[in-house]
Amino acid sequence: MSGSFDERELAVARVYAGATLELASRAGAARDVFEELQGLRAVLDRDPSFERALSSPLVEKEARRGLLEKALRDRASDLVVNTLQVMNAKGRLGLIRAFVEGYRREFEEQNGITEVDVVTAEPLTAEQRQRTERVASKWTGGEVRLVEVVDPDVIGGLVFKAGDRKVNRSVSRELNVMKARLFDRASQQIHDLASARE
Repeated sequence: MSGSFDERELAVARVYAGATLELASRAGAARDVFEELQGLRAVLDRDPSFERALSSPLVEKEARRGLLEKALRDRASDLVVNTLQVMNAKGRLGLIRAFVEGYRREFEEQNGITEVDVVTAEPLTAEQRQRTERVASKWTGGEVRLVEVVDPDVIGGLVFKAGDRKVNRSVSRELNVMKARLFDRASQQIHDLASARE
C-alpha cells in the first residue's frame, strides 16, 4: 500500500537508491540513512514549496544546488546531501520522492523486512500496534513494517496481508483475538454514544 510511483521513474530513482544503500552499508549507516530519508519525506510533506523548488525545471541547477546546501548540509548526512547534489547535476531531482521510496524498498529487501498491510475500522492504539507487529513478525518470520489503513467499512474487524500471502493457522487464533478486542471496543463506543444521547 505504498504510494504509487511511475515505474520508469522509480526504476531510475532506484539506481541512485541502490548506490546510496551500498555506500551507507559499507559505512554501517544503512538504517540511519533509511531513517533520515523518512524524515526527508516528512519535510517534503510539510513543505510542498520546498519540494516544488527542488523539482521545478524553471529553477536553475545552481539555485537548486544552493538550496540543497542551505537546507540540508549539516542537518543531513553528507551521503544524502551528496546523492541529492548528484541527482540535481543530472537533472533528476524531480525524482526526490521516488528516490526516498526506492531507498526504502532497497533497504527493506536487503534486510528482509516485509510490508504488512493492516486495515482496521479505526486507528490502532499503541498497544494494539505493538501486538500487531509481534503477530506479523511471527507470521512472516522476520522484521515487518506495518502500513496502517483505516476503513470504517471493516466494522470492528481487521484485515491483515502481506502481498498475496494468507494468514496461516498458527497466527489465525491471535488475529481472531485481536479482531474480537477491536469488535468489543467498537461495540463499547457505540453503547457509550447511545447512552450519552438518552
